[in-house]
Amino acid sequence: MTHFGPLHAQHVAPSKSLNQYAFDLYGELKDANENVFLSPLSTYYALLSAYEGSKNKTKAAFEKVLYLKDSAVSNYDDLYKQETNADSLFGLKISNAIWVDKKFQVETAFKNVVSSKYSSDFKQTNFANTALAVTDINRWVSDKTNQRITDMVNPSDINSETKLMISNAVYFKGEWRTKFEKLRTAQSTFFTDNENQYKVDFMNITENLNYFENESFQFITKPYKDSDLSFCVLLPKTLYGLEAIENNLNAEFFNEILEQTVSTKVWLSIPKIKLETSYKLKSALTNMGLNAVFNNEADFSGILKNEPLTIEQVAHKTYIDINEDYTEAAAATTTNVYIRGLPSFKTFIVDHPFVFFIVDNKTKAMVFMGRYVKPQEGEKIDKAYFARNLERREIRDSGWNSGKEPLLLVADGNELKEVKIDDVDFDNIDSLRVYTKKEDIERYTNEDYYHGIGVIVITPKKNKKIKKK
Repeated sequence: MTHFGPLHAQHVAPSKSLNQYAFDLYGELKDANENVFLSPLSTYYALLSAYEGSKNKTKAAFEKVLYLKDSAVSNYDDLYKQETNADSLFGLKISNAIWVDKKFQVETAFKNVVSSKYSSDFKQTNFANTALAVTDINRWVSDKTNQRITDMVNPSDINSETKLMISNAVYFKGEWRTKFEKLRTAQSTFFTDNENQYKVDFMNITENLNYFENESFQFITKPYKDSDLSFCVLLPKTLYGLEAIENNLNAEFFNEILEQTVSTKVWLSIPKIKLETSYKLKSALTNMGLNAVFNNEADFSGILKNEPLTIEQVAHKTYIDINEDYTEAAAATTTNVYIRGLPSFKTFIVDHPFVFFIVDNKTKAMVFMGRYVKPQEGEKIDKAYFARNLERREIRDSGWNSGKEPLLLVADGNELKEVKIDDVDFDNIDSLRVYTKKEDIERYTNEDYYHGIGVIVITPKKNKKIKKK
């Protein structure tokens, strides 16, 4: 059995309803061996906009799926502000629109509440002219996302009977408050599953981050520049333990993790992340309980009094690009090693499938969430090397916790000097090389370090000295 304690929340976050909806939607969209990236906040507001025009059983269905009965309406004030000010947050673009056919006269009250309360656009188009409707929607999305997201919908999403559609687009490119140094980027192995390993570029940094761990997982938050957003990673401690973690995720559990984090010095190593995803949410939302809005039972008389309406589709497209503006060839041949077992120092090596979030620090609203299981730009590793890579990983992880320290050598000019772990300045490392093969180790020492972790050769940054005790 997997254990996920101890976690004890002190209060319920205002965004509990949003975040619980987020985990429900994530559960419908995740696929065992595929990446996921979505914006719960953005889709939530798109559905809230439609909710404002719903009545009777349709309204009740929205309230159940969106957990609207679980929170007082006033709890969403800060979330409304997040949506309203989205364009002013660095790197973040959130755009929603309700599209209704031009031949209909929409209720004024609905138009007013959609634009003022939820910051969604109200747009009209001629759905009977499929090509024109597709052009209208795609142009609007492209304009809203600085041309980063195009082809939001295609002709198969629309037909002559379409009367109502929700479009939803998100673009995010976050600049870190503290950037990764490009010279510390290095290629390493990402272990997707038993059948797939990839060689990818890992970014590396040592900094104080909000951190939590228990026997099952590690969790960190890394803040973005000029915004209240932070990037969070939930990393299983076992190599392929993602499913066990996912099965326990819910809003209360996530809130408890956030409350338990403390500022800790962390060595973080994480792949560059670049994802673009596109979803049609009709099936997922139907499974969650919103089937009434997509069929003849739908009651949107708050939008049109005398014309039956159903939602044809909820389209959702996302794009994220997180990197450190590195030069690709800077440290391509460097092999990384990560130090474990130090009381004041944590290592966070994101080399296997994980869940990630982008969260509003003030409200705890889940702006984005996803799973990263398969690098999109990595080089697939031949199976002949799988066993060797797993052995190296095991040696690395057992490292200092095995009771056998490696031989640490630091370059000082043209010489290599032996140092202790406490003498290493981890903020002043240009490159690390770890040697575990006996023939390599014997180039540096005659002592038997082979059954420990081997020999580590550290090159400090240029013109800086070895840290002295």
